[in-house]
Amino acid sequence: MTDWLGYCIVTGDELDTEVFGHKRHFRDVKRRWVFEIAYGYYEPELARLNAHLRHLQRQLDSLEHDAEVRAHFLKDTPFADLATLDLQLAASTTELDHVLEQRRALGSAITDVPGVQQAREDLLAARSRRADIADRMSRLQAQIKDLNDLVRQLSSQSARLTRAIVAGEWLVDFDFVVCPRCGNDVEPARTDPHLCYLCLQQPRPAPSEAELLSEQDRIASQITETNEVLEGRRRALERFAYEASRLDQLIAELADDLDQRTQAFVSDHAAQIEHQATRQAQLEADIKRLREYADLLRRHEQQIASRDELEAQQEDLRIRISERELSQYDAEENVKALEKRMLEYLQQLRIPDLGQELTVKINRKTYLPEVSGRSFDELSSQGLKTLVNIAHALAHHTVAIDRNLPLPGLLILDGISANSGQEGLSFDRIRDAYRLLSEVAADNSYRGALQIIAVDNELSREIILELVERIALELTQEDRLIRTPNPSPSSEPDEVEP
Repeated sequence: MTDWLGYCIVTGDELDTEVFGHKRHFRDVKRRWVFEIAYGYYEPELARLNAHLRHLQRQLDSLEHDAEVRAHFLKDTPFADLATLDLQLAASTTELDHVLEQRRALGSAITDVPGVQQAREDLLAARSRRADIADRMSRLQAQIKDLNDLVRQLSSQSARLTRAIVAGEWLVDFDFVVCPRCGNDVEPARTDPHLCYLCLQQPRPAPSEAELLSEQDRIASQITETNEVLEGRRRALERFAYEASRLDQLIAELADDLDQRTQAFVSDHAAQIEHQATRQAQLEADIKRLREYADLLRRHEQQIASRDELEAQQEDLRIRISERELSQYDAEENVKALEKRMLEYLQQLRIPDLGQELTVKINRKTYLPEVSGRSFDELSSQGLKTLVNIAHALAHHTVAIDRNLPLPGLLILDGISANSGQEGLSFDRIRDAYRLLSEVAADNSYRGALQIIAVDNELSREIILELVERIALELTQEDRLIRTPNPSPSSEPDEVEP
């Protein structure tokens, strides 16, 4: 809201120096934004299209850079053409399949050597048996560990039972005659026979000695059975260990026999085996490299296609932007109306002769007024700048009303006579300024749509008498407070015409 009101309030220190604060960077930026929006230069759809166009241009620049890098990388190489690359890849794949078939055939031929097939089968059987024995040994070792833990647990339980039986024999006749806490005498007759005369509670039933002895016999029998099972597992583990040692020796012998039987065949075909292995590795490396080049070229072609599509979108956007820009004819007409209206106001203000024909132009880049080819900062005097500023600000608001532009209908001018004298030509200029403001305020086209407030320190008596009906408030150094009467609740506030 403050940015829009920047076109409505011209303070005394700005009236003869700045155009809506154009010398302050941030205010100037917002002043130009408001101008573009108000006069129709800025259109949201056009701004969106321009942003999209810039995004497409960045994508095209990136694609062009990537294409240059790939073209430089593939230049003068046999892989520059995708069709040729596909032919080479197909030929290498066919040759690799042929080499693999030869290696499979050579591996099958080794079984034709006498005794090789049987030795291989025996070796595989021995290794399978050795693996099975290793698995069984592992399970037996786990069982032996669990049985040892069980024996230790049963032995500990048997020892506790022995201590309970011995303690029962020693404590059966033990009795308290004094309280172990306070030392007073304790009489068995102090309570009922079924209660403990020491703690006066029901005695906890305790197992009998016969029950304890029976439980100890059962645990001793279980320990004996567990030891027997444990011993059986240990003997089985020893047998499997012996069998595993024998199989290890047999596997070594069978492997040596197989090596001796195949050594002559490998020696006879060593050159062929080495050649096929080398050729297979070379072909696999070539195929991997060719596939990488093919993927690179395919991405390159995809990006070329993407670039064509982006260029088509870019051209379509440019057409749409051009159409939108052509529709900005109204914006130019608005600004031309502003120039024409400002020229009329300057003629009414009878500004001093600038040495050439009086013209007004709004700079299309800065949106600042230029009078007879001179920018606002180049005008010769503060008085002239004041008149130009008044004509410029007033033209904005009257044109906005005439052409239905979104500017608030409020104009406040402060210190019109501050930079002009009271006599001669300067007095005429001040009187012309107030007459112009009065005529515009009285125009039926702007009545109710535009409120003009002019604040000044000192005015000549002639001007005051001429504008007496339009003076809303006078203040002095002795009476400087702005007071308003307290209206009754039912009364409507009176309109004050500036």
